[in-house]
Amino acid sequence: MTYRPLTLITVVSLAGLAVFLGVLQSLFTPTAARALTGDGHGPGYLSSDGWWLGAYHFDDGALGFCLHPGKKAPTGIGYRYADASEVGGWTPEQSAVFAYIARTWAGSGDRMTAAAGQLATWMHAGLPEAEARDRARRAGADADAVYARALEMVAEASSRASTGVRAAVVVELAETGPGRVRVELTVDRITGPELLPAGAHPVSVTLDGADFDDGGSTATIRSGTDVAIRPTGTEASVAVSAAATAGDLPYGNRITVALPTTDAQAVLIAQPSTASARAEAHVTGPSPLPFQPRVGTQTSLAEAHPGADIADHLTVSVDAGDGLLPTWGVRSGDDGFTPVAAVVESTLHGPFADPIVRTAGPPDGSPTVCTVETVIDGVGEYTTPTCTLPADGYYVWTERIDPARTETEGGGMRLRPWTSEFGIATEITRATTPAIPLLDAGPALAQTRLADTGADTLPPALWGSGAGAAGVLLMVAGRVRARRARRPRGRRAALEGAFLDPAAIGRPGRRPRVTGRQNLRPRRARSTWVAR
Repeated sequence: MTYRPLTLITVVSLAGLAVFLGVLQSLFTPTAARALTGDGHGPGYLSSDGWWLGAYHFDDGALGFCLHPGKKAPTGIGYRYADASEVGGWTPEQSAVFAYIARTWAGSGDRMTAAAGQLATWMHAGLPEAEARDRARRAGADADAVYARALEMVAEASSRASTGVRAAVVVELAETGPGRVRVELTVDRITGPELLPAGAHPVSVTLDGADFDDGGSTATIRSGTDVAIRPTGTEASVAVSAAATAGDLPYGNRITVALPTTDAQAVLIAQPSTASARAEAHVTGPSPLPFQPRVGTQTSLAEAHPGADIADHLTVSVDAGDGLLPTWGVRSGDDGFTPVAAVVESTLHGPFADPIVRTAGPPDGSPTVCTVETVIDGVGEYTTPTCTLPADGYYVWTERIDPARTETEGGGMRLRPWTSEFGIATEITRATTPAIPLLDAGPALAQTRLADTGADTLPPALWGSGAGAAGVLLMVAGRVRARRARRPRGRRAALEGAFLDPAAIGRPGRRPRVTGRQNLRPRRARSTWVAR
């Protein structure tokens, strides 16, 4: 309840005290441990019969609503500040409703809002509806509007009141390019948790291992919105942390109560938004920076014969240019980080009749022998599968890496393409057929078709010169028909084991002259040879 002003002197004295304390208001807060006095009314209505409906004012400038409608009004009474624990008997949810009323309407300068807020406070404290309607009449012509507004306030406070607020930080690294950070705020309302919409409150965020677009590691962002971040690490994997703090949030069940030093109404003090929320997040992932492979190559044979198998030796490195990862990239897997795999396509071009000239790419329509593939997963040495040289001529290898051959989840988006030039000296192989040596008997015999063997050329075993080679040739070219051994007659010597005179080769109708004899069992033999 309330009372009429005592005397004009009292009113003047209290007004002077209020002016004096207004100068010192900035030095004190409602929660300061000091004595204070209820020095009068704030915004509200004074009825024609002297009853007050609205906020009360204290000598430190604070405003508040009375909590016990049946007790003495605060005017002229000493007070001290306390928290909800000293009031006692309130659940966290009840305190949450009082806290919502205090921070939302208790400090208002509008008298209708103040009157309705006072009435809503009494109603939440247990004032019956009939008494609430009766007290609303103190607002005179605005009684119905004040009562209706009080009902709205009770309903709103009961649904919007909260016991606290929580923050959650989301840090994500992109497959390529900038990542993002987002801070979500969730209010624990007494009706259930509520994720606040994007942009609800400013949040201070400090990064470790990354920067914002302006190059700094600290920024104030709006809650619930994605903000780009760029990892600063240059390793294959990077670690980024974010710490977020949001203060002065209008949530929670924290209240401040002015307790009287005598039997009077306790006052619910207008409480500013003081709730805060903090959170941190840490993420480790592959660096989103692209990496540029380089491949140095050298053919396995610079000189070869047709039919030879050749391969290409690959030396893989990484380009450390601006904006590039100076090491081989990795991807995330079930067992941690594994290197990105790339495919090197190696093509053997040729044969070319003329020496190969270095150009940016192979000539249009140039012949190729084969294309082979080599999987690489980091810097180092590799060898391609082989290709077979089909004929005489010049051959050269070229290589290329196509990022499309590597899947996106395998790191393909961070893999840069690479293509070698055409005609690099270390990649060229010259294939030539070895010359066949001619026999001492002359080219005519070397080109002669051997009647009995059906061969067009001599086998390698018969290449060479001299008497031994000619003797062997004679044995191959001639068809020796031996009969059963007979005793030698006359002066004919056995041919078996004898050395033949090379001079006799190619002279048809003449028997070969024996140049040496062996102590062998003689037998009669006849030899026949044909030369064409």
